[in-house]
Amino acid sequence: MPFPGVSVNVTSGNLLRSVAAPDGVGAIVATAAIADNIGKVQQVFNLQDAQAKGYTQQGEPFLYGLIEEFYKEIGGSQVLWVMGVAETMTMTDIVDSTMADGLGRLLQAAAGDITRVAIARQPEAGYDAGARFLDPDVPAAVLGSLPLCQAWQERNMPVRILLEGRVANEDVINDFKPSQANNGFAGVVLGGTKAGGSAAVAVALARACKYPVHVKIGSGQNGALSVGQIYIGDTPIEERLDMETLHDDGFITFHRRQGTAGYYFGRDNMCTSDDFRILVHGGVIDKAQRVAAEAYTPYIEDFVRVASDGTINDTDAKHLEDILRASIRSNMGDQISDVDVDIDPAQDIINTSRLEVQVRVLPLGYLTWITVTLGLTTQLTAS
Repeated sequence: MPFPGVSVNVTSGNLLRSVAAPDGVGAIVATAAIADNIGKVQQVFNLQDAQAKGYTQQGEPFLYGLIEEFYKEIGGSQVLWVMGVAETMTMTDIVDSTMADGLGRLLQAAAGDITRVAIARQPEAGYDAGARFLDPDVPAAVLGSLPLCQAWQERNMPVRILLEGRVANEDVINDFKPSQANNGFAGVVLGGTKAGGSAAVAVALARACKYPVHVKIGSGQNGALSVGQIYIGDTPIEERLDMETLHDDGFITFHRRQGTAGYYFGRDNMCTSDDFRILVHGGVIDKAQRVAAEAYTPYIEDFVRVASDGTINDTDAKHLEDILRASIRSNMGDQISDVDVDIDPAQDIINTSRLEVQVRVLPLGYLTWITVTLGLTTQLTAS
């Protein structure tokens, strides 16, 4: 950290060993057809506004389709950042932090406003997607997006990415398991509203942005999705026998639920098996990071009292703990179960001018699987 500032380090703890208003501002990065829209970064607020700014069904059919799906699922107006890229760019190019017209340009323009990004592409004519189930661009983009996401997290502007799981050959057995990719910043959406191999990343983005960060995109309380049919390649998912396998591989995908109409997202899988294996955990920790940075920014280059050995005064340490604890509880409230803030008083402030603060967020629990045991009996317990 070359200048004075707040640095928030996010770690994967021991969660696996222990059993308001919307918080997300979304963005879509996708292939543009009109030269003037390539590299252009714009905010739109609804479908009509998007059309007025050049994203029309006639001129930009691919980008328009994504924006339309986003607002259909949102069901109203909400800010959305849009950036078009050339058809020669792959998703791997888009997430490459060294690319001048890649995702980094969009995030720079948004100045921390964006929390979630959907990335999709319409390959140029003659593109060879290979012989595997997925376009090789998909796993490459999962791995390639990690450095960029880590860099923006270090700036206290964390972002989570939803990648289009483009299907190249639907009859080939999948050999890529997102859950083993060790990148909790990225998730791969599998299954599209149109035949042909695309994926409904804009629908997933809308669900992630429509509700607060602790609400799962597959929450049954929010009803079915606004989609009429879901395909893997050219095949409706009802005709495939491997949807549970694909879900278990770590894709964000779709299913129907007994007793209800329409489609729902399955588990909000991200491309890792650690604490951030689901999107809501990433969303909650990202918001806590932003709150922590905001809470402590006024104290940059401020002073504290120290003991005779140069360590921080106990009372001042407790005061700084209370500030952050109160800020997280105030800003996140029912989005978490609890939070603990701890400042070790044995820190040499005189010689380091550095304060280490440990924050442990206890998330909510989620009812992903519910098991009901039924049986007949001759006697009921009074209730």
